[in-house]
Amino acid sequence: MANAQAKTINLLLYEGNLSGVISIEDSGWNSGELYSAPRDSVNDLLDTDACKKYGVYLLLSKDMVYVGQSSDLAKRITQHIMGKDWWESVLILTTKDDSFTHSDIDFLESVLIDKARKIGKLDCDNKNKGNKPKVDKFREVYLGQYLDEALFLMQLIGINVFSDVKTGGAALINTIDIKTKLALGKRAKSEAISFLNDNGVAIDNKATYSVLSDDKSSFWANPRTKLLKEDWDIILNDTSRMELIIMCIPANSLKLSKSDENGLFVRSDKPELIDLKLDVQGFVDKRSGIDFSRFIVKRVEY
Repeated sequence: MANAQAKTINLLLYEGNLSGVISIEDSGWNSGELYSAPRDSVNDLLDTDACKKYGVYLLLSKDMVYVGQSSDLAKRITQHIMGKDWWESVLILTTKDDSFTHSDIDFLESVLIDKARKIGKLDCDNKNKGNKPKVDKFREVYLGQYLDEALFLMQLIGINVFSDVKTGGAALINTIDIKTKLALGKRAKSEAISFLNDNGVAIDNKATYSVLSDDKSSFWANPRTKLLKEDWDIILNDTSRMELIIMCIPANSLKLSKSDENGLFVRSDKPELIDLKLDVQGFVDKRSGIDFSRFIVKRVEY
């Protein structure tokens, strides 16, 4: 017979692996929902129902968090794509029935900001404590229970930014060794960067990261157009050959497509993002025809 405290946790992998959008529900969480996505998959997250509801969002790196809330999550998160460079993934806390009110998300935002500030992991842009929460004592108990469960689920998928101590139980994702994570197409690029740094390849978090597509034919990414004016690094994770391919594109060596010259194409719905799709055979961009193989500087097996 199952323990009275037992629970079931449903995990939906939108891309069939850990490299894309994840949705989590918990039988002990009432109507709660958690969505998570790496920065490279944020546009897929914006297309889900999560971004049509009231909720709290977290911009995350390994050691830092920005906490916000909105009744228009898609619009707010889109603003952060251009406005903040440091974050690696985004997480959304909402409800299946869109039952949160403005007061509810004010409260949750305020509590999470306070938690992160106390342990020194809050992004400097979170200068205030959020909107002053206005919930009665009964609603405060309910939201406190909601938040406790949310923090538990965050730890389960390896997000410990609100904890200043190591948890006794290993996180679900953190129990996997780094090479296996890379082979699975692990959702965040931080493991790839860490692995490269440990193997003598210096690369920072501004690099564009892409995992081999499910049909094994290409690497797709939506880097920001402003990267063309900088020295731009690309990490391609070929999970079929189990290797990381590193490209370095010097600043101003590529341009955007115009009527009088060839160049990279942008997304029609988001012109601030490049629509990049590199063929796995020759690393030619399928949109522009530009050969990226000349920018390969290293291949690292894992």
